[in-house]
Amino acid sequence: MKKLLVCFLTLCMVFTMLTLLGVSASAATEVAEVTVGEETNTFETFADAVTKAQQNEGATLKLLCNVTVEEGLEMGGTYTLDTNGYYIYVKAPLTFSTGVITITSTATATDTGIVTAEGIAQKSPIVMQGGNLKVNSGRIVSGDTYAIQNLGTGKLYLSGTPEIAGGVYAAYAGTVYGNDGAAENAVAYTGNVIGVSCGWTVTEETPVVVNATEGKFVISNLDSSKYVSNFNNGTLGIVKIAYYSWIVTGALFAIAALLLIVTIVKTAKHKARMKHYAILPVLPYIGYVTDMQFIFLCAAAGTLLLSIIVCISTLSRQKKKEAAAKAAKANAKKKPAVAAPVVKEAPVVEEAPVALEAPVVEEAPVVEEAPVALEAPVAEEAPVVEEAPVAEEAPVAEESPVAEEAPVAEEAPVAEEAPVVEEAPVVEEAPVVEEAPVVEEAPVVEEAPGTIVNTMVEDSSGAEKLVIAETDATGNIVYSTYKKSFTARMIQAPADVQERYEILKNALLSYKKVNARISWSYESFKSGRTQLAKFAIRGKTLCLFLAINPAELEESKYNITDVGSAKKYETVPCRLRLTSKRSVKWGLELIEMLAGKTELVKNPKFTAQKYLADYQSTEDLIAQNLIKKI
Repeated sequence: MKKLLVCFLTLCMVFTMLTLLGVSASAATEVAEVTVGEETNTFETFADAVTKAQQNEGATLKLLCNVTVEEGLEMGGTYTLDTNGYYIYVKAPLTFSTGVITITSTATATDTGIVTAEGIAQKSPIVMQGGNLKVNSGRIVSGDTYAIQNLGTGKLYLSGTPEIAGGVYAAYAGTVYGNDGAAENAVAYTGNVIGVSCGWTVTEETPVVVNATEGKFVISNLDSSKYVSNFNNGTLGIVKIAYYSWIVTGALFAIAALLLIVTIVKTAKHKARMKHYAILPVLPYIGYVTDMQFIFLCAAAGTLLLSIIVCISTLSRQKKKEAAAKAAKANAKKKPAVAAPVVKEAPVVEEAPVALEAPVVEEAPVVEEAPVALEAPVAEEAPVVEEAPVAEEAPVAEESPVAEEAPVAEEAPVAEEAPVVEEAPVVEEAPVVEEAPVVEEAPVVEEAPGTIVNTMVEDSSGAEKLVIAETDATGNIVYSTYKKSFTARMIQAPADVQERYEILKNALLSYKKVNARISWSYESFKSGRTQLAKFAIRGKTLCLFLAINPAELEESKYNITDVGSAKKYETVPCRLRLTSKRSVKWGLELIEMLAGKTELVKNPKFTAQKYLADYQSTEDLIAQNLIKKI
């Protein structure tokens, strides 16, 4: 009986343990679920759930329990991550490189979210290397470093009331937004104050947070001795403190003091009293200065303005008094003094018949007898301009309309029409017109061969040509055509064009395995054998050509042109003209779009380079074979 009882109890214990193990196993399988449309699947591991969400754009990944990420996990894709009131303990960062990911929490619990695991120091739970990230609720916490690090040019959108404990690091300007980025009815961030650390060289023109609510963001690493933060039209930026205003203030005070001294001396000399005093005016606010600087600057400017008014008005009254005193003295004299013989002597002007005797020019038959200008067939025989058919024979002139537009050779016939001088005898009286043939000889071109006649000629490919007047061994003028290389055009480009080129070139080279190569007409960028982009200059405008289908951007904000019909641009048919700061911003966004399409990855070790070139003359560039003769 005892043996039977023992066997029964043993069976009961085994059955109970199997039941507990079965419950535990079933609980372990429900880590997360992914919803695609109306279909929902559950997964045993968080990594499998992320893979499923990445494969289905618009999916929703919802946590069903707390999760620990042991190794780094790539989260790139376009889907929604719902923490659902649970934790993601991060021992290695979650990286976001592509797509648009939205992090939210549908649960009411506030003490949840993505956090750095205990004992893990200097690890951010989220690292952005590209793509866009939207956070509208939940928590992202890091006790030792930044909660979110944005190392790429992707956009970080913060909206609603999420908790970002540890702040945000942005490697590029204008990549942090204070709303969800929606074009209409955008939701602004209204949570606690978030510190943003700038990872670029601080300047006055770079925005830190865009579309922000005032007071919700602060700049963490701002050098308060040189800069102050400034909130303007929804953008948190940086303004430099104008220390030079002290120099301006001192100069204004010095000038004001000098004017006051001059006024006092003049007043004392003429025994007049200063009666012009006024309250110091307030100068308009120009630039950013501290409150103390502004007060002293206003005082100095006001003193200067007051001194100028007093000086001018006092000296004006003194001059009037002196004039009145002189007039009184003149009236006090006798009549002889009134009959000033100056009026009688004035006829000197009438007696000076020089203007009437001037006909000496008519009597001077020297001009008529000196037919040198007429006999000297220099003007007629000097058909150098007419005989110089180089412009007509040179096929370059036919390809480039500049030779036809160059009015030098066509306007020269004015010398032939000059025979009007013989028909109009008036010209004989004014021999200056006869001497005018100097214009026909115009030796300026002969004395200064090599002068650039026109630099605005372009061939069918958009390459700029130069037409230069040169003198050959016989003294004839020959027009030669030169062609500029892309390098030469960049060297002679304005500073703003070079700055746009530098920004976008660094943006392209910031991706791994992207190389640049400069040819004669343009600069191209490739990843392996894949053509990505080209730079070229059309006229005086820098253009960026990208390997993006222009049809995809027809209804977008980007002002692009489809140039795919040209053979050399068929691989990069999307052209963007870089004419302003806004076009540069568009260029950065299009490059980021191109990187997403071609699966380019940001190079975290990339350092921006300087590509601004010093200006060189055309002669120097010809000597370096950067401008070649055709």
